[in-house]
Amino acid sequence: MIYLSDSHKPIRYLISAFQGNRLHHAFLFTGIEGVGRFNAAIQFSMVCNCENRSDLTEPCLECPTCRRIYTNQHPDMIRIQPEGTSIKISQIRNLRKKLSYKPVDADTRFVFVIKANLMTIESANALLKILEEPPDCTVFILIVENQNDVLQTISSRCQQIRFSPCEETTIVADLLKTNDINPDTARLIAGLSFGSFIRASLYLKKKWMTKRSYILSRLEKLDQMSSGFRLCFAEQLSKKKDDIPVILDIIMSWFRDILIYRYCPERIINKDYQQSIYDHAVKYSREAVIQKIEQIQIVQKDVAANLNIRLALDQLILLQL
Repeated sequence: MIYLSDSHKPIRYLISAFQGNRLHHAFLFTGIEGVGRFNAAIQFSMVCNCENRSDLTEPCLECPTCRRIYTNQHPDMIRIQPEGTSIKISQIRNLRKKLSYKPVDADTRFVFVIKANLMTIESANALLKILEEPPDCTVFILIVENQNDVLQTISSRCQQIRFSPCEETTIVADLLKTNDINPDTARLIAGLSFGSFIRASLYLKKKWMTKRSYILSRLEKLDQMSSGFRLCFAEQLSKKKDDIPVILDIIMSWFRDILIYRYCPERIINKDYQQSIYDHAVKYSREAVIQKIEQIQIVQKDVAANLNIRLALDQLILLQL
């Protein structure tokens, strides 16, 4: 499913630039995972190359070109993404070789660099050289969460297109339309998603609601735990590397609720833990909670950069929360 609800504004801007022949050669699509960055990139590449476009605003989705782009079978739509934990220099060298030839049959060739923040220094510098002398009829789209996730010399050569988190009401409406859940559950899931449709879809699975209950029940009593119990808790959380970003979002939702409870109790996410959130809001100062949130954000950045995740989690649970 393609979610483009809150990416209409960036799409409209890009299409306007295309219509006015003002298309930049490189873009940096920024925003959290699950807000439509890649889907918007694919849709835009279709608009630029659709065989049946009449007003240059929407692809037909039916012509051979649109279908090949959507199914990743078009030779001029090049996707670069991490092999293992990084985007390697060999991938950029292969890209440079492909770009030395003219597009096979596209009006505008596209290069999508997915998770561009995972480029090695060598691959980033190699891509920079390409961006400094870009080939004709080629548009680069680098996809990251933050502008600072890539070298400044790269970001300065790209036009940034910011994708904002999806509105909570948009996610709630979509959840109610496509799933057999009640409004309270939809609002809880939308709050936990922090504006990401991908995150919201995860919480529809019983596994994640069960894991959420486990994490929050431990956070309720974290300040009473010994160092040994805290390390055991951190070990449990770090068992599956791919789960850690969502786990950190759950932890963030807890401290976010504690922070805002005094001012906007009606806006807390974890309403089923309201009494415990109130108890912690009374117990901790605003400054102390902000400090904890900042530490969580640091670990989130470490996880995104594939640094020592287990060590970061141990330090967070043992020393910072």
